[in-house]
Amino acid sequence: MITVVLSGVSSPHKLVESVRVAYGFRGVSVDLFIVTRPTGLASQAGVPEAYRVALKYGKPLVVLSSLKEVFEYFKFDEVYSVLPGQSGLRRLDEISVRNSKYALIFTGEEHGRSEAPVEVLTIPELPADSPPQVTIALALYTIYSKLRSLSS
Repeated sequence: MITVVLSGVSSPHKLVESVRVAYGFRGVSVDLFIVTRPTGLASQAGVPEAYRVALKYGKPLVVLSSLKEVFEYFKFDEVYSVLPGQSGLRRLDEISVRNSKYALIFTGEEHGRSEAPVEVLTIPELPADSPPQVTIALALYTIYSKLRSLSS
């Protein structure tokens, strides 16, 4: 089970496209999308549109005020914060993929970091200022590729 968490997004476009990418990706199934701390237009216009996208896919969308609440209400076996374009961190493609409950945290802010005490992973090939929907797409594809290679 994969849960995508998008934290601190202020752009309605980034929020809506992130939900569309996560739920529309066909390689692995994202079971839950959680938005924490949406601000500005993302909270006013983006959240309602993101709900419509989630409903289109028949999937849930949860909006919470902090990452702390994510860990109060949901339990995961593995939790990772995924940042694009960082060096000196463990790469996303180095994690072992098992049948467990994963949470992948992405930040909606440029150069933002998750305030959760979790392992931080990177996709160093991406520019550091990549939008969250791009990072989400590449992270899901990386997991899909690892699962496919295990089943071969």
